[in-house]
Amino acid sequence: MMKKRNSRLSAIADILTHNKIGSQEELSQLLLERGVEVTQATLSRDLKTLKTIKVTTDDGYRYIIANDTLPSGVATGDSRHATTLSIAISGNLVVIKTRNGYASGLAYDIDMMDSPHVLGTIPGADTVIAVVNEKSTRAELYLLFSAILPQTVMEAAKHQFID
Repeated sequence: MMKKRNSRLSAIADILTHNKIGSQEELSQLLLERGVEVTQATLSRDLKTLKTIKVTTDDGYRYIIANDTLPSGVATGDSRHATTLSIAISGNLVVIKTRNGYASGLAYDIDMMDSPHVLGTIPGADTVIAVVNEKSTRAELYLLFSAILPQTVMEAAKHQFID
């Protein structure tokens, strides 16, 4: 049973990485073409297991795997979160603006960094609020967010991170 599940998850990941899939029905059809028959409930669980998110693109919606690099055509730039527009800091809150639909993936990746500097995140459609540790310096926060956000966004906000 586990081998069948892992094989199915691998097929789903491959399909999502190499195709623009906007619906579970579309994904189910491509799986069927590969000889993988799956119920809608199982497919939903598999998408959750793979940590997929549905994002808005210029062509409509698309599933992507949140902890993977963004597939070509979804975003371009110098980082995997190239859809980030800006970052600002006020007290122990960091506000990160993204293109519509990309905040969830960014919030997830920030949380998965498991940094002692970030207590948690709250994503919206195009905004992530990160609550940061009051004891963290702004320089430490700058280095942390520089690891996952585009250099251009961080450079534009550098003045906010000077202690």
